[in-house]
Amino acid sequence: MGAASDPWVVQGEQLFTKRIERYMPFEYRCIPASKSKVTEKVLAEEAKWLFQQIENTPTFLVLLHEEGKQYTSVQLAAQLDKWRQGSYKQVVFMIGSSYGFDPAVKKRADALLGLSLLTFPHQLARLVTLEQLYRACTILKGESYHHT
Repeated sequence: MGAASDPWVVQGEQLFTKRIERYMPFEYRCIPASKSKVTEKVLAEEAKWLFQQIENTPTFLVLLHEEGKQYTSVQLAAQLDKWRQGSYKQVVFMIGSSYGFDPAVKKRADALLGLSLLTFPHQLARLVTLEQLYRACTILKGESYHHT
C-alpha cells in the first residue's frame, strides 16, 4: 500500500532492497494510495494497478494474507527457489490494504503467504517481508546471515 512511510521505514526498505538486488533482479513498488473511502472502490483500484503491472509478464503471484501458509525462514528460502525456477518471469509479493484483497486478485493468486499469526501495521509488514526475502537469498547462497 502506498501510504507515506516514516523515515526509519524508508531507510529499512532501501537497505534491504539494495541487499536483495545483489542476489537477483529485484524491484520494489508501492501501490498508489487511494483517495476513496469506499472499500470496494479501493480494492478495485488496487486490483487494476496490480493487473497492469503483471499483464504482459508470466508472474507467480504471492499474496501476504492472514490465511496464508507460514514458513520458517529456511522453508521460505526453499519455496522462493522453487517459485523462481518455474516458467514464470517474475515472482511478485503483494501486501494488500487494510481491507484485504479484491476477489479478482485473490482468485489470481498462485500462493498465500502468512507472515505471522500476529497482525502487523503495513510499514512493519513491508520491512519484515523485505528482510525475509534478503534472508532467503543468503540462505540459498549458504551465507552466514541466517544462523541455524
